[in-house]
Amino acid sequence: MKKAFVFDFDDTLATTSCKVEVWNDNVKIQDLTPSEFNTYELKENETFSFEQFKDILNPVALPLVDFAKEVSQENHNIFILSARPSEAINPITEFLRSLNIEVKSVICVGGKPIDIAKEKRTVLMTIIETNDIVYFYDDDKTNIQEANKIEGLKAKHYFPFI
Repeated sequence: MKKAFVFDFDDTLATTSCKVEVWNDNVKIQDLTPSEFNTYELKENETFSFEQFKDILNPVALPLVDFAKEVSQENHNIFILSARPSEAINPITEFLRSLNIEVKSVICVGGKPIDIAKEKRTVLMTIIETNDIVYFYDDDKTNIQEANKIEGLKAKHYFPFI
């Protein structure tokens, strides 16, 4: 039986000092942590900048890394599904490799104005096509709600800061 484990990166496998910047016209007005970003609603004339998320700044592994390492060593398919921009693929891969976690793929869906939860659901549907069982771990409730709309997917809300 082919199993896949899909993990969000920020605030699920690791924390970093990266912040999402909120801009109004050409003025930065606020920095958001990834968990603050999950619930922030842009006001008129505001935009997000994900410039800091192109790299991994001051990473700290969270407890779920131990589980990811365990399933990696059991040769299950490990995917990272992040809202970061695609420039973060190599830094995420290298950080996880330094922890002895080999991933099949790092998929970054951010860096553009889209509905992240729906984009993650679309990616999860493609992963389900080639795996018998798929588990998904994410700290964002909206991402989990969208994922739970997929028949056969086992989505887990993981929030390490409770």
